[in-house]
Amino acid sequence: MRRRRSFGVVAGLMAIGMVVAGCSSSNNNDASSSKSGSPTNPAEINVFTIPSPSADALKKMAPLFTAKTGIKVNFSSTEYGTAHQKALLSIKSKQGAFDVVQFDNTFLPAFATAGALTPLDEYQKSDAYDINDFSPALQKYGTYGGKTYGLVLSTEPFITWYRKSILAKANVKPPTTWDEYQAVAKATNSGKTHGQIMGYGTGGGDWWWMQLVWSFGGQLYDKDFKPTVNTPEAVAATQYYKDLLPLAPSGALSFTGDDVTIQYASTQIAQMIQYSGYASGVFDASKSPVAGDTGVAAVPAGKVNAVELAGWNIGIPSDAPSPDAGWQFLEFALGKDNAKKMLEFGAAAIGRKSVTTDPVLLATYPYLSLLSLDTPGLVVYPYPQLVTWPEFDKACSDGLADILTGKVSVQDGLNALNDKLIPILAKEPKV
Repeated sequence: MRRRRSFGVVAGLMAIGMVVAGCSSSNNNDASSSKSGSPTNPAEINVFTIPSPSADALKKMAPLFTAKTGIKVNFSSTEYGTAHQKALLSIKSKQGAFDVVQFDNTFLPAFATAGALTPLDEYQKSDAYDINDFSPALQKYGTYGGKTYGLVLSTEPFITWYRKSILAKANVKPPTTWDEYQAVAKATNSGKTHGQIMGYGTGGGDWWWMQLVWSFGGQLYDKDFKPTVNTPEAVAATQYYKDLLPLAPSGALSFTGDDVTIQYASTQIAQMIQYSGYASGVFDASKSPVAGDTGVAAVPAGKVNAVELAGWNIGIPSDAPSPDAGWQFLEFALGKDNAKKMLEFGAAAIGRKSVTTDPVLLATYPYLSLLSLDTPGLVVYPYPQLVTWPEFDKACSDGLADILTGKVSVQDGLNALNDKLIPILAKEPKV
Protein backbone atom coordinates (compact mmCIF):
# COMPACT_ATOMS: atom_id res chain seq x y z
CA MET A 1 0.00 0.00 0.00
CA ARG A 2 2.83 2.31 0.54
CA ARG A 3 2.27 5.25 -0.99
CA ARG A 4 3.05 8.21 -0.67
CA ARG A 5 4.82 11.07 0.53
CA SER A 6 7.91 9.36 1.80
CA PHE A 7 7.76 10.11 5.48
CA GLY A 8 10.61 12.50 6.11
CA VAL A 9 10.42 14.76 3.09
CA VAL A 10 11.25 17.91 4.98
CA ALA A 11 11.21 20.04 1.85
CA GLY A 12 7.54 19.26 1.41
CA LEU A 13 6.76 20.21 4.98
CA MET A 14 8.77 23.41 4.77
CA ALA A 15 6.70 24.55 1.78
CA ILE A 16 3.88 25.64 4.06
CA GLY A 17 5.89 28.64 5.18
CA MET A 18 5.81 29.81 1.59
CA VAL A 19 2.11 29.04 1.44
CA VAL A 20 1.17 31.24 4.36
CA ALA A 21 3.38 34.05 3.16
CA GLY A 22 2.13 33.92 -0.39
CA CYS A 23 -1.47 32.91 -0.04
CA SER A 24 -2.71 35.69 -2.28
CA SER A 25 -0.58 34.63 -5.24
CA SER A 26 -2.00 33.07 -8.35
CA ASN A 27 -1.20 29.58 -9.53
CA ASN A 28 -1.84 27.46 -12.59
CA ASN A 29 -3.77 24.28 -11.85
CA ASP A 30 -3.98 20.95 -13.63
CA ALA A 31 -7.75 20.70 -13.37
CA SER A 32 -8.92 22.82 -16.26
CA SER A 33 -11.98 20.87 -17.42
CA SER A 34 -14.94 23.08 -18.18
CA LYS A 35 -18.17 22.31 -16.39
CA SER A 36 -21.77 22.37 -17.47
CA GLY A 37 -24.85 22.15 -15.36
CA SER A 38 -25.27 24.14 -12.14
CA PRO A 39 -23.36 24.23 -8.84
CA THR A 40 -26.06 22.10 -7.25
CA ASN A 41 -26.31 19.74 -10.20
CA PRO A 42 -22.95 19.80 -12.00
CA ALA A 43 -22.01 17.58 -14.90
CA GLU A 44 -18.46 17.29 -13.54
CA ILE A 45 -16.40 17.82 -10.41
CA ASN A 46 -12.66 18.23 -10.02
CA VAL A 47 -10.65 16.38 -7.37
CA PHE A 48 -7.11 17.35 -6.31
CA THR A 49 -5.02 14.40 -5.15
CA ILE A 50 -1.50 13.62 -3.97
CA PRO A 51 0.07 10.44 -5.44
CA SER A 52 -0.76 7.57 -3.08
CA PRO A 53 -2.61 4.26 -3.08
CA SER A 54 -5.54 6.05 -1.46
CA ALA A 55 -5.69 8.51 -4.36
CA ASP A 56 -5.49 5.61 -6.82
CA ALA A 57 -8.41 3.92 -5.07
CA LEU A 58 -10.48 7.09 -5.34
CA LYS A 59 -9.87 7.07 -9.08
CA LYS A 60 -11.15 3.50 -9.24
CA MET A 61 -14.25 4.52 -7.29
CA ALA A 62 -15.03 7.39 -9.65
CA PRO A 63 -16.64 5.35 -12.49
CA LEU A 64 -18.95 3.71 -9.96
CA PHE A 65 -19.93 7.13 -8.66
CA THR A 66 -20.53 8.41 -12.18
CA ALA A 67 -22.70 5.41 -12.98
CA LYS A 68 -24.81 6.16 -9.90
CA THR A 69 -25.06 9.96 -10.15
CA GLY A 70 -24.16 10.90 -13.72
CA ILE A 71 -21.46 13.22 -12.39
CA LYS A 72 -18.07 12.83 -14.04
CA VAL A 73 -15.04 13.03 -11.76
CA ASN A 74 -11.86 14.67 -13.07
CA PHE A 75 -8.60 14.20 -11.20
CA SER A 76 -5.42 16.26 -11.04
CA SER A 77 -2.39 15.19 -9.06
CA THR A 78 0.68 16.95 -7.69
CA GLU A 79 3.63 15.37 -5.90
CA TYR A 80 3.80 15.77 -2.14
CA GLY A 81 6.62 18.32 -2.01
CA THR A 82 4.60 21.08 -3.72
CA ALA A 83 1.02 19.80 -3.47
CA HIS A 84 -0.07 21.67 -0.36
CA GLN A 85 1.39 24.97 -1.48
CA LYS A 86 -0.27 24.62 -4.88
CA ALA A 87 -3.68 23.74 -3.46
CA LEU A 88 -3.63 26.48 -0.84
CA LEU A 89 -2.54 29.19 -3.25
CA SER A 90 -5.29 28.15 -5.66
CA ILE A 91 -7.96 28.25 -2.95
CA LYS A 92 -6.84 31.56 -1.47
CA SER A 93 -6.90 33.20 -4.89
CA LYS A 94 -10.45 31.83 -5.34
CA GLN A 95 -9.76 30.08 -8.62
CA GLY A 96 -12.57 27.61 -7.97
CA ALA A 97 -10.44 24.86 -9.48
CA PHE A 98 -11.35 21.99 -7.15
CA ASP A 99 -14.40 20.56 -5.46
CA VAL A 100 -12.41 18.10 -3.34
CA VAL A 101 -8.83 18.33 -2.05
CA GLN A 102 -6.56 15.72 -0.45
CA PHE A 103 -4.05 16.88 2.16
CA ASP A 104 -1.76 15.51 4.83
CA ASN A 105 -3.05 15.91 8.38
CA THR A 106 0.10 17.88 9.26
CA PHE A 107 -1.20 20.68 7.02
CA LEU A 108 -4.68 20.78 8.52
CA PRO A 109 -3.90 23.72 10.87
CA ALA A 110 -2.40 25.81 8.07
CA PHE A 111 -5.33 25.14 5.73
CA ALA A 112 -7.95 25.73 8.42
CA THR A 113 -6.29 28.90 9.73
CA ALA A 114 -6.14 30.28 6.20
CA GLY A 115 -9.88 29.70 5.74
CA ALA A 116 -9.18 27.33 2.86
CA LEU A 117 -11.53 24.52 3.86
CA THR A 118 -15.29 24.11 4.21
CA PRO A 119 -16.49 22.85 7.61
CA LEU A 120 -17.92 19.35 7.23
CA ASP A 121 -19.73 18.92 10.54
CA GLU A 122 -23.23 19.11 9.05
CA TYR A 123 -22.31 17.01 6.01
CA GLN A 124 -20.89 14.14 8.03
CA LYS A 125 -24.09 13.70 10.03
CA SER A 126 -25.52 11.81 7.06
CA ASP A 127 -26.53 8.19 7.60
CA ALA A 128 -24.59 7.10 4.51
CA TYR A 129 -21.34 8.46 5.88
CA ASP A 130 -22.03 7.23 9.43
CA ILE A 131 -19.54 9.12 11.58
CA ASN A 132 -20.39 6.83 14.51
CA ASP A 133 -18.67 3.97 12.70
CA PHE A 134 -15.41 5.61 13.85
CA SER A 135 -13.95 5.71 17.34
CA PRO A 136 -13.91 9.13 19.05
CA ALA A 137 -10.20 9.55 18.29
CA LEU A 138 -10.77 9.09 14.56
CA GLN A 139 -13.85 11.31 14.59
CA LYS A 140 -11.52 14.09 15.77
CA TYR A 141 -8.71 13.37 13.31
CA GLY A 142 -9.82 16.04 10.84
CA THR A 143 -10.84 18.67 13.39
CA TYR A 144 -9.19 21.97 14.23
CA GLY A 145 -10.49 24.73 16.45
CA GLY A 146 -13.61 22.73 17.23
CA LYS A 147 -14.67 22.25 13.59
CA THR A 148 -14.23 19.32 11.21
CA TYR A 149 -12.40 20.20 8.01
CA GLY A 150 -11.12 16.81 6.84
CA LEU A 151 -12.46 13.28 6.54
CA VAL A 152 -10.28 10.28 7.32
CA LEU A 153 -8.84 9.05 4.02
CA SER A 154 -6.40 6.65 5.68
CA THR A 155 -5.72 5.46 9.24
CA GLU A 156 -2.04 4.84 9.93
CA PRO A 157 -1.04 4.47 13.58
CA PHE A 158 2.33 3.15 14.68
CA ILE A 159 2.24 -0.60 15.26
CA THR A 160 4.80 -3.28 16.15
CA TRP A 161 5.87 -5.64 13.38
CA TYR A 162 7.85 -8.75 14.26
CA ARG A 163 9.44 -11.78 12.63
CA LYS A 164 7.72 -14.85 14.03
CA SER A 165 10.63 -17.20 13.32
CA ILE A 166 13.25 -14.94 14.90
CA LEU A 167 11.26 -14.44 18.09
CA ALA A 168 10.45 -18.17 18.27
CA LYS A 169 14.12 -19.10 17.92
CA ALA A 170 15.01 -16.75 20.78
CA ASN A 171 12.06 -18.08 22.81
CA VAL A 172 10.58 -14.61 23.34
CA LYS A 173 7.09 -13.25 22.80
CA PRO A 174 6.00 -10.08 20.98
CA PRO A 175 6.51 -7.10 23.30
CA THR A 176 3.64 -5.31 25.00
CA THR A 177 5.75 -2.72 26.87
CA TRP A 178 8.85 -0.70 25.99
CA ASP A 179 10.86 -2.65 28.56
CA GLU A 180 9.85 -5.85 26.77
CA TYR A 181 10.66 -4.31 23.39
CA GLN A 182 14.21 -3.62 24.55
CA ALA A 183 14.51 -7.08 26.08
CA VAL A 184 13.37 -8.73 22.83
CA ALA A 185 15.80 -6.57 20.88
CA LYS A 186 18.71 -7.66 23.08
CA ALA A 187 17.67 -11.33 23.03
CA THR A 188 17.48 -11.46 19.24
CA ASN A 189 20.43 -9.25 18.36
CA SER A 190 23.35 -11.27 17.01
CA GLY A 191 25.90 -11.24 14.24
CA LYS A 192 23.24 -12.15 11.67
CA THR A 193 20.12 -10.61 13.18
CA HIS A 194 19.35 -7.09 14.33
CA GLY A 195 17.15 -6.72 17.38
CA GLN A 196 15.00 -3.85 16.17
CA ILE A 197 14.53 -0.96 13.78
CA MET A 198 12.73 2.35 13.90
CA GLY A 199 13.29 5.74 12.30
CA TYR A 200 16.45 7.58 13.32
CA GLY A 201 17.32 9.56 10.21
CA THR A 202 17.07 13.33 9.96
CA GLY A 203 13.85 14.43 8.32
CA GLY A 204 11.43 12.07 10.04
CA GLY A 205 13.24 10.26 12.81
CA ASP A 206 11.78 12.64 15.34
CA TRP A 207 8.34 11.10 14.71
CA TRP A 208 9.46 7.92 16.47
CA TRP A 209 10.96 10.03 19.23
CA MET A 210 7.61 11.81 19.71
CA GLN A 211 5.93 8.43 20.13
CA LEU A 212 8.38 7.60 22.91
CA VAL A 213 8.03 10.98 24.64
CA TRP A 214 4.26 10.51 24.84
CA SER A 215 4.64 6.88 25.95
CA PHE A 216 7.04 7.89 28.73
CA GLY A 217 4.51 10.42 30.03
CA GLY A 218 6.00 13.55 28.50
CA GLN A 219 4.58 16.27 26.28
CA LEU A 220 6.14 18.38 23.54
CA TYR A 221 4.62 21.67 24.70
CA ASP A 222 2.00 22.90 27.15
CA LYS A 223 -1.40 24.51 26.62
CA ASP A 224 0.29 27.90 26.18
CA PHE A 225 2.65 26.57 23.48
CA LYS A 226 5.67 26.62 25.77
CA PRO A 227 8.03 23.76 24.80
CA THR A 228 8.54 20.95 27.33
CA VAL A 229 11.01 18.67 25.55
CA ASN A 230 13.61 18.74 28.34
CA THR A 231 11.51 17.34 31.18
CA PRO A 232 12.60 14.18 33.04
CA GLU A 233 10.06 12.17 31.02
CA ALA A 234 11.40 13.47 27.71
CA VAL A 235 14.98 12.84 28.84
CA ALA A 236 14.15 9.24 29.76
CA ALA A 237 12.39 8.70 26.42
CA THR A 238 15.31 10.15 24.48
CA GLN A 239 17.88 8.09 26.38
CA TYR A 240 15.84 4.96 25.65
CA TYR A 241 15.63 5.93 21.96
CA LYS A 242 19.40 6.36 21.83
CA ASP A 243 20.09 3.14 23.77
CA LEU A 244 18.19 1.15 21.11
CA LEU A 245 20.32 2.52 18.26
CA PRO A 246 23.13 -0.11 18.59
CA LEU A 247 20.46 -2.81 18.18
CA ALA A 248 19.44 -1.44 14.76
CA PRO A 249 21.25 -2.08 11.45
CA SER A 250 24.34 -0.02 10.72
CA GLY A 251 23.49 3.12 8.83
CA ALA A 252 20.21 3.59 10.70
CA LEU A 253 21.00 7.27 11.30
CA SER A 254 20.44 7.89 7.60
CA PHE A 255 17.27 5.82 7.14
CA THR A 256 14.07 7.51 6.02
CA GLY A 257 10.69 6.04 6.93
CA ASP A 258 10.65 4.12 3.65
CA ASP A 259 14.17 2.84 4.32
CA VAL A 260 13.04 1.43 7.66
CA THR A 261 10.48 -0.77 5.94
CA ILE A 262 12.84 -1.76 3.15
CA GLN A 263 15.43 -2.85 5.71
CA TYR A 264 12.88 -4.87 7.66
CA ALA A 265 11.56 -6.61 4.55
CA SER A 266 14.97 -7.39 3.07
CA THR A 267 17.21 -8.23 6.04
CA GLN A 268 17.09 -10.14 9.31
CA ILE A 269 15.44 -7.78 11.79
CA ALA A 270 13.46 -9.10 14.74
CA GLN A 271 11.00 -6.24 15.18
CA MET A 272 10.07 -2.86 13.81
CA ILE A 273 8.02 0.15 14.92
CA GLN A 274 6.36 1.54 11.81
CA TYR A 275 3.13 3.08 10.55
CA SER A 276 0.43 0.60 9.57
CA GLY A 277 0.23 2.27 6.17
CA TYR A 278 3.21 0.18 5.06
CA ALA A 279 1.18 -3.02 5.37
CA SER A 280 0.85 -3.75 1.68
CA GLY A 281 4.60 -3.50 1.21
CA VAL A 282 5.24 -5.95 4.02
CA PHE A 283 2.41 -8.43 3.52
CA ASP A 284 2.45 -8.62 -0.29
CA ALA A 285 4.22 -11.94 -0.86
CA SER A 286 5.08 -10.96 -4.43
CA LYS A 287 7.18 -8.07 -3.11
CA SER A 288 8.16 -9.02 0.43
CA PRO A 289 10.14 -12.13 1.42
CA VAL A 290 8.99 -11.72 5.03
CA ALA A 291 5.25 -11.58 4.28
CA GLY A 292 4.45 -15.00 5.73
CA ASP A 293 6.79 -14.60 8.69
CA THR A 294 5.50 -11.25 9.98
CA GLY A 295 3.14 -10.74 12.88
CA VAL A 296 1.73 -7.47 14.19
CA ALA A 297 0.86 -6.09 17.60
CA ALA A 298 -0.05 -2.78 19.17
CA VAL A 299 2.79 -0.33 19.73
CA PRO A 300 4.31 -1.01 23.18
CA ALA A 301 2.95 0.80 26.21
CA GLY A 302 5.00 2.79 28.68
CA LYS A 303 3.91 4.97 31.55
CA VAL A 304 1.13 5.96 29.15
CA ASN A 305 -0.49 3.59 26.68
CA ALA A 306 0.01 6.03 23.81
CA VAL A 307 -0.04 5.63 20.05
CA GLU A 308 0.96 8.12 17.37
CA LEU A 309 -1.50 8.46 14.49
CA ALA A 310 -0.73 9.49 10.93
CA GLY A 311 -2.79 9.42 7.74
CA TRP A 312 -4.36 11.39 4.91
CA ASN A 313 -7.29 13.78 5.22
CA ILE A 314 -9.58 14.89 2.42
CA GLY A 315 -12.07 17.74 2.32
CA ILE A 316 -13.86 20.44 0.37
CA PRO A 317 -12.09 23.71 -0.50
CA SER A 318 -13.76 26.92 0.64
CA ASP A 319 -13.88 28.07 -3.00
CA ALA A 320 -15.32 24.80 -4.37
CA PRO A 321 -17.74 25.54 -7.26
CA SER A 322 -19.91 22.53 -6.36
CA PRO A 323 -19.38 21.68 -2.67
CA ASP A 324 -22.51 19.54 -2.39
CA ALA A 325 -21.46 17.39 -5.34
CA GLY A 326 -17.99 17.19 -3.84
CA TRP A 327 -19.55 15.86 -0.66
CA GLN A 328 -21.60 13.37 -2.66
CA PHE A 329 -18.38 11.89 -4.00
CA LEU A 330 -16.70 11.81 -0.59
CA GLU A 331 -19.76 10.23 1.00
CA PHE A 332 -19.92 7.63 -1.76
CA ALA A 333 -16.23 6.72 -1.69
CA LEU A 334 -15.58 6.94 2.06
CA GLY A 335 -18.98 6.17 3.55
CA LYS A 336 -19.70 2.99 5.43
CA ASP A 337 -20.97 1.05 2.41
CA ASN A 338 -17.85 1.43 0.28
CA ALA A 339 -15.05 1.52 2.88
CA LYS A 340 -14.28 -2.14 2.23
CA LYS A 341 -14.19 -1.56 -1.51
CA MET A 342 -11.63 1.20 -1.06
CA LEU A 343 -9.44 -1.36 0.71
CA GLU A 344 -9.98 -3.82 -2.14
CA PHE A 345 -8.97 -1.08 -4.55
CA GLY A 346 -5.61 -0.78 -2.76
CA ALA A 347 -6.19 2.20 -0.47
CA ALA A 348 -4.60 2.45 2.94
CA ALA A 349 -7.19 1.11 5.34
CA ILE A 350 -9.71 3.42 6.98
CA GLY A 351 -10.23 2.55 10.63
CA ARG A 352 -14.00 2.18 10.54
CA LYS A 353 -15.30 -0.28 13.12
CA SER A 354 -17.16 -2.07 10.33
CA VAL A 355 -13.78 -2.64 8.66
CA THR A 356 -11.60 -3.39 11.67
CA THR A 357 -14.02 -6.01 13.04
CA ASP A 358 -14.94 -7.71 9.76
CA PRO A 359 -13.88 -11.40 10.13
CA VAL A 360 -13.42 -11.89 6.40
CA LEU A 361 -11.14 -8.87 6.09
CA LEU A 362 -9.25 -9.76 9.26
CA ALA A 363 -8.41 -13.17 7.85
CA THR A 364 -6.55 -11.44 5.03
CA TYR A 365 -5.45 -8.25 6.80
CA PRO A 366 -4.85 -9.08 10.49
CA TYR A 367 -3.40 -5.65 11.20
CA LEU A 368 -6.85 -4.08 10.71
CA SER A 369 -7.79 -4.95 14.29
CA LEU A 370 -5.22 -2.36 15.44
CA LEU A 371 -6.77 0.52 13.50
CA SER A 372 -10.02 1.22 15.31
CA LEU A 373 -8.08 2.91 18.15
CA ASP A 374 -10.84 2.34 20.68
CA THR A 375 -8.95 0.22 23.24
CA PRO A 376 -9.88 1.37 26.77
CA GLY A 377 -7.13 3.53 28.22
CA LEU A 378 -5.41 4.12 24.85
CA VAL A 379 -4.31 7.73 24.29
CA VAL A 380 -4.14 8.66 20.60
CA TYR A 381 -1.71 11.38 19.54
CA PRO A 382 -1.94 12.76 16.00
CA TYR A 383 0.94 14.91 14.85
CA PRO A 384 1.07 18.20 16.77
CA GLN A 385 -1.59 20.57 15.44
CA LEU A 386 0.74 23.43 14.63
CA VAL A 387 0.70 25.98 11.85
CA THR A 388 4.44 26.16 12.55
CA TRP A 389 4.78 22.37 12.26
CA PRO A 390 7.44 22.40 9.50
CA GLU A 391 9.78 24.55 11.60
CA PHE A 392 8.99 22.57 14.74
CA ASP A 393 9.56 19.25 12.96
CA LYS A 394 12.89 20.30 11.49
CA ALA A 395 14.16 21.72 14.76
CA CYS A 396 13.36 18.46 16.55
CA SER A 397 14.97 16.39 13.81
CA ASP A 398 18.16 18.47 13.81
CA GLY A 399 18.35 18.52 17.61
CA LEU A 400 17.99 14.77 17.88
CA ALA A 401 20.70 14.24 15.27
CA ASP A 402 23.18 16.02 17.55
CA ILE A 403 22.13 13.81 20.46
CA LEU A 404 22.21 10.52 18.56
CA THR A 405 25.62 11.20 17.05
CA GLY A 406 27.06 12.04 20.46
CA LYS A 407 27.79 15.71 19.77
CA VAL A 408 25.91 16.61 22.94
CA SER A 409 24.53 14.74 25.92
CA VAL A 410 20.85 13.89 26.07
CA GLN A 411 20.08 16.53 28.69
CA ASP A 412 22.18 19.26 27.07
CA GLY A 413 20.76 18.48 23.64
CA LEU A 414 17.17 18.64 24.86
CA ASN A 415 17.87 21.89 26.73
CA ALA A 416 19.18 23.38 23.50
CA LEU A 417 16.21 22.05 21.55
CA ASN A 418 13.78 23.46 24.11
CA ASP A 419 15.40 26.89 23.73
CA LYS A 420 15.21 26.64 19.94
CA LEU A 421 11.52 25.79 20.04
CA ILE A 422 10.53 28.78 22.17
CA PRO A 423 10.52 31.38 19.33
CA ILE A 424 8.99 28.88 16.90
CA LEU A 425 6.03 28.08 19.13
CA ALA A 426 5.65 31.75 20.07
CA LYS A 427 4.39 32.30 16.51
CA GLU A 428 1.62 29.75 16.90
CA PRO A 429 -1.85 31.34 16.65
CA LYS A 430 -4.17 30.78 19.57
CA VAL A 431 -7.27 28.88 18.44
